[in-house]
Amino acid sequence: MLSAPRMGAMPAKRLRILIGLAALCFCALYQLAVSEPLFYFQLNNLYRDAIARAGRLAPANPNLVFLAIDADSVSLDAATDTPDMYGINDPNGLEARALALMMQRYPWPREIYGLILQRLVDAGARVVMFDLTFPTETSGDGSFRLALDHYRNHVVIGSNFVNASRDQDDMVDASLSLPAQTLIPAASPLDDRVAFTNFWPDIDNVVRRVPYRVTAEQVQSENPRPDSERFLSLAARAAIRAGFAESIPSDVRPRTFRFTGPPGKTFPPHSLFEIFVPDYWKHNYGEGSFFRGKTVVIGAHGAWQHDVHQTPFGSMPGPELHLNALNAALHHEFIDDVSAATGIFLTALSAILAVGLSAFLRSPWLRLVFLLAANALMAWVALLAFNRASLYLPLICPVAQLNFTVLFGLMSDFTLERIEKHRVRRTLERYVSRDVVAEMLDQPKAYEQSLGGVTRPVTILFSDIRSYSAVSARREPHLLVRQLNEYLTSMVECVFRTGGTLDKFIGDAVMAVWGNIRGRGAEEDALNAVRAARAMQQELLRLNQIWKERGWPELRAGIAVHHGEVVVGNVGSPQRMEFTVIGDAVNLTWKLQEMTKEFGCPFIMSEQVQALVHAEFDLQPLGSASLPSLQRPMRIYTFSELAAARSAAQPIREQVFVGPASSLETPAVR
Repeated sequence: MLSAPRMGAMPAKRLRILIGLAALCFCALYQLAVSEPLFYFQLNNLYRDAIARAGRLAPANPNLVFLAIDADSVSLDAATDTPDMYGINDPNGLEARALALMMQRYPWPREIYGLILQRLVDAGARVVMFDLTFPTETSGDGSFRLALDHYRNHVVIGSNFVNASRDQDDMVDASLSLPAQTLIPAASPLDDRVAFTNFWPDIDNVVRRVPYRVTAEQVQSENPRPDSERFLSLAARAAIRAGFAESIPSDVRPRTFRFTGPPGKTFPPHSLFEIFVPDYWKHNYGEGSFFRGKTVVIGAHGAWQHDVHQTPFGSMPGPELHLNALNAALHHEFIDDVSAATGIFLTALSAILAVGLSAFLRSPWLRLVFLLAANALMAWVALLAFNRASLYLPLICPVAQLNFTVLFGLMSDFTLERIEKHRVRRTLERYVSRDVVAEMLDQPKAYEQSLGGVTRPVTILFSDIRSYSAVSARREPHLLVRQLNEYLTSMVECVFRTGGTLDKFIGDAVMAVWGNIRGRGAEEDALNAVRAARAMQQELLRLNQIWKERGWPELRAGIAVHHGEVVVGNVGSPQRMEFTVIGDAVNLTWKLQEMTKEFGCPFIMSEQVQALVHAEFDLQPLGSASLPSLQRPMRIYTFSELAAARSAAQPIREQVFVGPASSLETPAVR
């Protein structure tokens, strides 16, 4: 009658659902990667920035130096910062002249930049980069021009694409602002001392890549022509000046590069004014030996000049960003992206992994543990590719594919399990009470263990309609079925109300069991069975009153309850199985039910049941029964009120019924 709830069934259907979810997720992610909406672009950049911060940093070249036009340098005051204070003995010397120029209000006279260039190159600096632009003529240009001409092989001066902005991957609406002609005359091609200082951030305003060469067509958002002039960046021009021309990419494609670290850590700024203070020059810079063979960038440091750019590591001054770009070129620390096909392949691979995890790991917790492990493994592989192969592995779509498929699979499994549990619950509630069904579904392992066969003490109830054959012969079939269904429905409800299990219907007979699935102890199971028997008698009285009013024949039933050990299990053939109980106790209960005819009493319980329930019910003995399966006669009992009703019909006397081996249909009365 009962079969095991198949909570792990439907593997083919489940697999189809998982594959469908994975395919749907893959298509959505593919469309996302192709269309690249803003939120996806920003999410991808956040991932890139996280990898850049967590991954290997580029080694900082010790020959790169940042001399900063900082607050200390621009705040020198002639009234307080006297030459004597800085140990300057010659008021007409280079140091005194340079500091005097710096004490003037910024922007300084351009003569100072000539003195800076002279000071550094004479000290042995290989290249001096000015991350500054000088677009207009001034009165002090002459001396600076002389220095630019004299040290032309050691200097790079900045120019700027003014009003430059970025639209997707191209730079637009820009024109090149060259140094004043009083410094460097305009020439075509551009003078090799001039380089552009611009950085073009991504649309989230973060600088992650730099162009080392750019054409006028690119600046105007057009494709570059093969014969177009290539303008070089400050970093590219400095590398060529330093003798590392082969380190600069020959094409015009912007390069994603590896940073050396957070701002101010690897290229710390040195105050520019210090190179003209004798004590600093001697103790901090070793009389200039510190700069020997180095590439020095001169530029602003601090928010006062607004030359600050957002990077994956935070806000970075422009000169330090130029040094990072130059350092990346010298060490060839560029990061490449894998092909789009590789990204699609990784996403498809994640889909297969997700389906495999969901298909073979049925435990949700185990699946989540493996999901976390898979995420960690993917992050480790991405970091390894970044560190060892200088590759960005696109993990946004693969990780989303893996997690969405597994999580949607969990939701699908949960939904399917709820549906299956609901189906099983509705089926089982036709046979057992809701409490027992809940026990079976909440603790399926305990139930499944009983399917193979276990021995348990149970209480068994049999109920059978008396003389039903005679009643059914006189009734119309549809009325007969209707009355029988009303009767059986009420009887089963009495069983369920007391926590029993409907084992089976045997024609118009009902077999119910307590303790076969969830035992509450022998006493409680027996009490519930007897309570059910009493409820069935009362329910039959109510039904007979209703049927009498309809003109239907009244029914009488005999009920017997016995407690004993049985074998509980799934019995039958592969084509049809029943979850039932078998054993002598079952046969004995049926024979006791048959005895109700001979005793003329509608309810009988065995002495085993009486011993368990006598404290709650008022019982009277009916006599003893001797059966071939019993070693001694067994006392049988009924409710006192039933015994009283029976004694009114016949005198009370000790009776012993002896039954044949097969049945007790013809008992002997003593």
